[in-house]
Amino acid sequence: MFTLDQLLRATGGRVIHGAPNGDERFVGGAFDSRIAEPGSVFFALRDQRDGHDFVADAFARGARAAVVERPVPDLPADAPVVQVADTQNALRRLAETLRDAYPIPAVGITGNVGKTTTKEATAAALGARYRVLRTVSSFNNEIGVPLTFLGIEPSHEVAVIEMGFYVPGEIADLCKLVRPRIGIITRIPDVPVHYSRTPSVDAIAAGKAELIEALPPDGLALLNADDPRVRALAPRTKARVMLFGEAVDADLRATDVRARGIEGLRFVAHDGPRAVDVRLPLPGRHLVSSALAALGAATALGVPLAEAAIALSMMDAPAHRMNVRRTAELVVIDDSYNASPAAVMAALAVLGSVSAHRVAVIGDMLELGTLSADAHDAVGREAAKQTDVLVGVGPLARTMVASARAAGLRDTYEVADRAEALMLLRRILRRGDTVLVKGSHSLALHELADALVQPAARA
Repeated sequence: MFTLDQLLRATGGRVIHGAPNGDERFVGGAFDSRIAEPGSVFFALRDQRDGHDFVADAFARGARAAVVERPVPDLPADAPVVQVADTQNALRRLAETLRDAYPIPAVGITGNVGKTTTKEATAAALGARYRVLRTVSSFNNEIGVPLTFLGIEPSHEVAVIEMGFYVPGEIADLCKLVRPRIGIITRIPDVPVHYSRTPSVDAIAAGKAELIEALPPDGLALLNADDPRVRALAPRTKARVMLFGEAVDADLRATDVRARGIEGLRFVAHDGPRAVDVRLPLPGRHLVSSALAALGAATALGVPLAEAAIALSMMDAPAHRMNVRRTAELVVIDDSYNASPAAVMAALAVLGSVSAHRVAVIGDMLELGTLSADAHDAVGREAAKQTDVLVGVGPLARTMVASARAAGLRDTYEVADRAEALMLLRRILRRGDTVLVKGSHSLALHELADALVQPAARA
């Protein structure tokens, strides 16, 4: 929450429209008019589309003010509009002002796989004792992270911030705003997502290391002991290092792991002489590391291990990430938000554990560059082991389907997009099926998953 006076002082802007009431308060910010909440400030950013074309729509949807670079016509008479030289820079300056006003400890989270689930688990574990400010959805870049801090309130006691990486220096720059005391690095697999945007896996690791390089000497770096690339980053931080995982030398270690299919996950967490049973309501053995990282961050900030474990048992699945959605006819494993080879393999392992008739709907895995063909081929061979029916969505998925057929899976289909996939599924699904939906974000397979749990879309 912030006032118009704070906005003007932080950005150096001036009111060019509406009544300039300096005490007027706003709740958060938005850069997409479709998700502008009542009382928020809309920032007209210039990206793939010009945000100035959507200022009126933002006001119609409840935004209370707008930050622009040029005047915009046809706005409500009383709507405050602030003109600045650069809207994205104004967003960052306001976020820095609010961060200065509320210097709460922050947990930064990065990695090539598992960031969002680890963020949600960490927020849940810390929520046992504290009010947590956390990244909304996957807003983890130079726009999303500042927007997160626009939602800070005096009652927030700790921040949990997800940080993505596309270019060298990006995470280092975000850390200047976030000021993390604890840094978590999840996984950096051999075939990482967004590989086509970077020169090598080593370059990705170096980019992720910027988080722990920014930690203070009295901070804590939580590194995945089961990922060789992540644990090798330990010398790059001045902070204390804690390894988490199933490795025998992990400081925070999981034993007796029991993956219970779509019913969730159980294990014993050991932190020195302390041990606690952990139950995670999300499916997938690969989520052990997310839970351990969350426990490590929570205990470092004073949450007793047992309390943090109880909080994890009650956490909600992040939207479209290993979210088990049930209807009278179907079980849908909705992991549709995005797709990388490692994440698809993990999701297929969950699907393979169920006893029902299994249908995998897997879309193109994008941005893999020269690794794409081999990655889709490997996923196809794994799908042949873990599913009864495979539906490939998109042109790249043809390689996956062909590989599954060659490996002996007879019931396979190729479709162009999610609309064609839905038409096919309406025809072939039967009562009691379990359906996995997964694909790269731009395919919008979350809309397919949503449709499958609506009555009109069921077979």
